[in-house]
Amino acid sequence: MKIILNEMRRIVTNSLIKCASTLAIAVSQQANAQAQATSKYVDGGSIVVTAQFREQSALEVPIAITAYDGAFLDRVGLSEFDELSRFVPGFVVQEQNVNNSGFVLRGITSDNGASNIEPRVSIFQNGVSIARARGSNVQLFDLERVEVLKGPQGTLFGRSAQTGAVHIITRKPAESFEGYLRAETGNYDQQRYEGTVNIPLMENVAALRIAGVHERRAGFIENNTGRDLNGKDSFAIRASLRFEPTETVTLDLIGHYNKDTPPGTAFKSGIMPALGGSVDPNEFASLNTFGNFLGGESLSVDRELWDVTLIANWQVSNAIALTSTTAYREFDSLEVADHDGSAFDILIFAEDAESSQFSSDLRVNVDNGGKLTGVFGAGAFFEEGSQSFRLGFDIGSTAALFSSLNVVDRPTDGVSLFGGSRVLAQAFLTGNPAVLNAVLAANGIPRGVFQEEMFTNFADNLSLDLFGELSYDLTDRLTATIGGRFTHDDKETAYLGEITQPNALTPFIFFGLPTVFAGDSGGVVSSDDFDIDNTFNGFTWRAVLNYEIADGDFLYFNYSRGRRPQVINEDATNNAGVASVDFQIVDAEIVNSYELGFKGSFLDNLATVESAVFYYDYQNFQIEIQGSDPGRPLDIETINAGLADSIGAEIGVSLRARQGLDVFFTYGLNRTRFDETDRAGVPQPFGGNRFRLSPDHSLSAGFHYEADMGGKVFFITPTYTWQSKVFFESENIEESAVVDPLTGDTLYTVPTVGQDSYGLINIRGGVRFLDGRLTLEGYVENLANRDFIIDAGNIGGAFNIPTYIAGPPRFFGGGVNIKF
Repeated sequence: MKIILNEMRRIVTNSLIKCASTLAIAVSQQANAQAQATSKYVDGGSIVVTAQFREQSALEVPIAITAYDGAFLDRVGLSEFDELSRFVPGFVVQEQNVNNSGFVLRGITSDNGASNIEPRVSIFQNGVSIARARGSNVQLFDLERVEVLKGPQGTLFGRSAQTGAVHIITRKPAESFEGYLRAETGNYDQQRYEGTVNIPLMENVAALRIAGVHERRAGFIENNTGRDLNGKDSFAIRASLRFEPTETVTLDLIGHYNKDTPPGTAFKSGIMPALGGSVDPNEFASLNTFGNFLGGESLSVDRELWDVTLIANWQVSNAIALTSTTAYREFDSLEVADHDGSAFDILIFAEDAESSQFSSDLRVNVDNGGKLTGVFGAGAFFEEGSQSFRLGFDIGSTAALFSSLNVVDRPTDGVSLFGGSRVLAQAFLTGNPAVLNAVLAANGIPRGVFQEEMFTNFADNLSLDLFGELSYDLTDRLTATIGGRFTHDDKETAYLGEITQPNALTPFIFFGLPTVFAGDSGGVVSSDDFDIDNTFNGFTWRAVLNYEIADGDFLYFNYSRGRRPQVINEDATNNAGVASVDFQIVDAEIVNSYELGFKGSFLDNLATVESAVFYYDYQNFQIEIQGSDPGRPLDIETINAGLADSIGAEIGVSLRARQGLDVFFTYGLNRTRFDETDRAGVPQPFGGNRFRLSPDHSLSAGFHYEADMGGKVFFITPTYTWQSKVFFESENIEESAVVDPLTGDTLYTVPTVGQDSYGLINIRGGVRFLDGRLTLEGYVENLANRDFIIDAGNIGGAFNIPTYIAGPPRFFGGGVNIKF
């Protein structure tokens, strides 16, 4: 199967290139070309969305929602989630790579890859949840629109949308023959080929749409000990078949395949310099693998996913419509990373995540044109998944690390006291393996002795849902809505740990078993039955009042409750050399959300405004922490961090300033904090800290201008995006000096595990010919070449050596787009 798909990938990519050059000649002869399908709009200029499972103007939906259609995505050049998020107030996407993305809505992060933990922010594609962190990052191409819904969406979208949902709606087949081909090239050997063809099969009955994209780019971080890092290599293809046997029945069958093989991610140490002396994450790195880890696997990501979705719509009568959505989805991802961030042979790390998911739901929409409308339904979701961590390490270098770059306490007033060997610390601070090896040899510490250990969590998740929502027009202008969802979860969780490559000198380091394993004699499992099985029930709801102040202007109040289910958390321990695993239940996370919003159009529908203020109150706030000690496994667990709250405001404005000139602006205020104390007045562990990956302020602004000059249309779209300071860990670690308590000397400095405020300027522009059938365009991203980081801390932070990941530098290039 993989051989066939890889060959298909090669053929499609080559075909796109050949077709682009052929059509560039033939396009001038295309007399009756047809335009691409576009999203629906109402008279007020507001996009039509399906956030409440029925077509409505975005202005009349009593939810904070930001929706962009495919035309806007193309104008601004948004093909990835992290790019999109900069134009959505309250939305942040951190993209380490395609395998590891963090989705943040109003301060709440969803990026845990564990198979037994539910996401908080659901990513949906054509109504199907694809929210598992390792399989949720997909290319944005040939889309009808993207809807970002903020606030708990559990009533209609499910309990995995505790803080919001992102809904991707792909273009469906149309009744006419049409398509486009696009090719782009740029610096860092950037190449992107995208194409779509829509083919009518039977007039007014059946049509087929095929879309594909292939993008690759060399790494922008030079790695002087191997392949350059932070690059891209992604291929995706989607086929959609629409069948309308009658006027009241529509069937959509959609298949999607995605393959990603980019180079590895530059997790660069902020303490140990690269060969050449730099600790700047935006400069060169010196990362490597060693010990024949995974048979010599290089620093890389290898992810494959595919899914099939069947959507059936039946308009039973003028008042009743049935919708059934059934889907199957699989992904398998492997990421190999150097998490010590240096040229030293200390740690090498891999994550292997797999999942197969089946979902099905049936929904009934009732609307007879009267005062009462409703949505009712039921659904089932089943998943089998696993997440394996493989950790390879050199026992001598690792032992030396534990004895050197250590502090005895948390920083106080920006100072931590050194608690290790000064000689070993100074060897690590050179960044030079030759120096460290000499010091290890002089101190009788073994070199080149490798061990590999593995820890795996497994989960079988079954969820059954019943949901419903009713809306009633109290008056001609006031509508009340109430809805709820009941969820039954059956979670079976297992844990396995083993030493996959032992050594003769030390029987254990992290795993904590007293003997070298042989065959089935080694390893630890979670219990005699290998697993633990629990069932949980939960109920979420919302109540809304929506008042039409004037025609097309709405004021709404929305109260909703969101829930993140209980977590079955494994706790591996090592007591007196005997390893064991216990399980703990982390209480369900509950959020009460209060939102007041206004939406309206002005200046004879030339301007639209969407705004909201909100307050979130969290109980049992679940966070993931990590740490490690000698004799214990790498510990990544979910804990109950207690109470937290969030207060904020958002606004989005679009304006048709004049013919050919569209202006847009967004701003988000989002102050998220852990409470200082719990309800009993006891101080909380992260009291007063900000949520990770959550800026207090963010904004975007830009315009699109077009000018028709003698049959040629010139256009330009400059944009500016900005965000305030963020921390990447709940500890909110600021820069600190590590001081030798004996001499008072500063041995080294640990940088802030965060990023100060920064802004980015992007420009895209060009010219269209032949009634828009041929477009030449160019682009610049990060025009000022601003240095910034997108993540810090990471696995290295658990070993007191935080690593940092650089954001993209200046990218520029150009391309051609042909419509037919």
